[in-house]
Amino acid sequence: MNPWLLGLAGGLLFGGELVRDFERAAARDVRSKLVAESGREIKVKVTAKTSLGSAFGNVGSVRIAAGQFTTPGLPLFTEPERSQKGRLGRLFLDLSDFRLGELRVESLTAEIPNCRFDFSLAVSKKQFRLSKSGLGTGEVRLRAEDLAAFILKKYSEVKTCTVQFAGGKAIVEGDGEFLLLQTKFRVEARLTPTSPTQLSLTDATMTFDGRPADDASRQVLLETLNPVVDLDKDLGLLDAMAIESVTAENNELTVRGKTKIPLQPAVSPGGTLNVWNRNREIRLKLR
Repeated sequence: MNPWLLGLAGGLLFGGELVRDFERAAARDVRSKLVAESGREIKVKVTAKTSLGSAFGNVGSVRIAAGQFTTPGLPLFTEPERSQKGRLGRLFLDLSDFRLGELRVESLTAEIPNCRFDFSLAVSKKQFRLSKSGLGTGEVRLRAEDLAAFILKKYSEVKTCTVQFAGGKAIVEGDGEFLLLQTKFRVEARLTPTSPTQLSLTDATMTFDGRPADDASRQVLLETLNPVVDLDKDLGLLDAMAIESVTAENNELTVRGKTKIPLQPAVSPGGTLNVWNRNREIRLKLR
């Protein structure tokens, strides 16, 4: 077929009701990679905005909105071996009320420009596969109570825990067993990006059983808790975000940074993706 006519046919497929078909198929594809929260239904919606340029593989934007699910890592990867004929002006992610590994996340939003996708696959099978990601911006919001629950699961040394965010600081209180020390502890510190993917407690003041901690005890607790969150090892984000700033106010933590869609992890001979977190390997069966 004449290449111009082929492009026009692709544009027609990306117009009208067939765009809706593509959106529904893409939503099903995303949903298949997620696990429902107990007693809740996964919510997924994909919205594509196209124009005449889509006849030649140029799509204005795709927005993926999802919520009420759990996943060991970001449910979207780039596959660079695929065709890069399709141009995607902007990819928007709008994820809410979900779990990344052991951490409940209030929301994750991102705007990523200049992506590429396999246009032929989208036209022929209505499957959305990114082959290249641009670099954009993203934001993750966490509630204090969800970070407290995460700390309890991550650290066996911590037996009880509460967290507050206020005035740019985190206040962590609880009961713990650190080496031979059993104590009630209180830490007031800043949560600071100590690497592009790690958040740690810094500029900390702390007490044990109501008394100021000595330097040795203070160091033991900080070495136990830091990094509090590792985006790659704990959450399986695979370099999807590089942290630039952190805000801690009104019992909510907001993390902002550069964002991209990560490369698809290596596939084992058994047809699984290997995703690592701090405590275990999680294998995702390819569908």
